[in-house]
Amino acid sequence: MCKYYFVVVILAWASREVLANKTANPLLIDQLAINQQQWFTYNAVKESEIQQKIVRIERSIEERLMAMQSKLAYELHELQTIMGNQSVETLEKLRISHRINPALFQKIGTRRFYIEKENKQNWFGASNACRRLGGHIATIQDEQEFNEIFSRAPAGVFWIDISAMFKNGHFASSLTGRPPPFFKWKKEERANKYDCVNVYNKKMYNEQCFNTHLFICQAEQWD
Repeated sequence: MCKYYFVVVILAWASREVLANKTANPLLIDQLAINQQQWFTYNAVKESEIQQKIVRIERSIEERLMAMQSKLAYELHELQTIMGNQSVETLEKLRISHRINPALFQKIGTRRFYIEKENKQNWFGASNACRRLGGHIATIQDEQEFNEIFSRAPAGVFWIDISAMFKNGHFASSLTGRPPPFFKWKKEERANKYDCVNVYNKKMYNEQCFNTHLFICQAEQWD
């Protein structure tokens, strides 16, 4: 940055000297203007490259954090298996976060869900928003639950908890690390190369994770 200001000062001083004698050196004035334009253009290009690198680093960090989250979810599932001798009532209390707002999470079928109808997020933002509400981005269990949820949702595109970002071509839940219990793909849609899955018009599509859509959350923090 100091180097940049030093060059600007030199150019300004040179401009003053040349302008003071402009009738004698018209070509020098033109050359000075060209040099100034080349410098500012070079500086703008460098700033743009740095900003692009920052964006790529941020995305890489988000993806790695989600991978770690998936691994932790798998370990939580193993812990739940170990705790299999606990009563159903105790496990239910553990599954439902005490931080959720009952007014937001409505009972649909046997579980509770939150349907975001206004705030659009990319897949990572949707997952974080569900956690801030005390739940998790939704894993849909079966077709009956799927139909009941989206019969209450407005028209739009909704992110759900299915992605292939942790293992290319293998769709899994970030909550459990396992394949989701239910798919309902639009015909030929799974052949696309994108990692994250959303629902539109009661069909599943895979799409770039950084596109922004509405989303569905569930009250449970693990299965």
